[in-house]
Amino acid sequence: MNYKYLLIKNSIVLLAILALFITSGGCTPPGEERNVPVTAAGKPAEGFVEVFKGEPFFQKEVVFNGGGKSVREPYLGVAIDGTVLVLRNKEGHLRRSEDGGKTWGEIIEVPFGFLDTSFIPDENTGDILVVRMWDGTDRLWRSKDHGKTWSEEIITLHPNEVMKWIEQAGLKTRGTWEDRGTRGLYIMHANASESGITLRHGSKKGRLLTTATFRPHAPEHPSDRKPEDFIYSTAIYSDDGGATWQVSGLFPEGATEEAALAELNDGSIYYNSRSCSGFFDKSLAREIRPDEVLRREARSYDQGQTWEDLRIAEALPDGGGYGRGYGLKGGLVRLPVANRDILIYSNTDTGGGEREKMTVWASFDGGKTWPLKRLVYPGPGAYSSLGAGRPGTPGEGMIYLLFEGGSEGRYSAMQVARFNLSWLLEGELTGHGQVPDWVK
Repeated sequence: MNYKYLLIKNSIVLLAILALFITSGGCTPPGEERNVPVTAAGKPAEGFVEVFKGEPFFQKEVVFNGGGKSVREPYLGVAIDGTVLVLRNKEGHLRRSEDGGKTWGEIIEVPFGFLDTSFIPDENTGDILVVRMWDGTDRLWRSKDHGKTWSEEIITLHPNEVMKWIEQAGLKTRGTWEDRGTRGLYIMHANASESGITLRHGSKKGRLLTTATFRPHAPEHPSDRKPEDFIYSTAIYSDDGGATWQVSGLFPEGATEEAALAELNDGSIYYNSRSCSGFFDKSLAREIRPDEVLRREARSYDQGQTWEDLRIAEALPDGGGYGRGYGLKGGLVRLPVANRDILIYSNTDTGGGEREKMTVWASFDGGKTWPLKRLVYPGPGAYSSLGAGRPGTPGEGMIYLLFEGGSEGRYSAMQVARFNLSWLLEGELTGHGQVPDWVK
């Protein structure tokens, strides 16, 4: 027998298997099968956890400078071809990266901004949508070229049962933002919401879903209102590519807004919301309860139509409320890993105090526990937004964090941090659950 020949042949086979393992990003966990949808880009919507690992990587840079003006409301989205979009919302300034965040294009002026900007990547068509609902004309902007250009479309928004009831009862009617000091009116908007999603599982696979806010008008800050004027996190969804939208049921707790959601591997939806249950007016000062500096969580088991299982997220701070407990916008993304529910959350790690110490947390069980966190930026910072690189694109394996903060103050600049899961795994244990062996 030619043992030398067999050795060479077996070595070639082993190398081929290894090459397949590397190019596919790893192996399916034992006992689990991959059932991964393909996006309009012709690439799998989800891949393997190994691509988010490798050597620890972290890089940070300024993408928007204030130039003496306040730099507010960061929005980050990832198109299906992998293009990363970052938006300075107050100014309507958009920048794009086609190489996974290594370089950034010039500023593009966009027609949307305050109160209405969450990017909704449609994995069915490849379009990106932005919905506006607050100024009397329900419409959206659609980009068919991954954020380079945008066109406007009129849409139809169907109210939920609460909206129908309060109108029929004569309690409130739908108005516009310009009437915001007038009681008896309400608006819908998507201000400071994280990116929307395309559902990949269940009977409503392909549905577009994003968070929104049901906002009654009142002169008081959302933290200082009576229950009849509470604002509520909610969601809107479309089953026809964005032509018509339905408002979901309300989040199970009031004084909530600026939210984020993610579809889990079992088809349920995880929802994470800011809470404004503290106080804003200093004349109403009181002792803040421990729960008032923590995020709120809920879940949907009917593809985003209703929300239940309200929970106080005991491991997730609601960021800087300057000691008054009214929180701020945080970031959330589910990594596109098949058969796993790895969530990343961002906020300032100050538990309702000053807005500083921008930090990211990781959950490996769909938000049940948050066992790990790592500091990104120790200086002043505020709102943040998260995204993840898509399989088969230049940003595959990257996690992106866009946040307010700079050397001249929390609203002096916006920065983008790029990092991988290996970098986050070197962070600090929180004691809230365990980091599983399969991810180490």
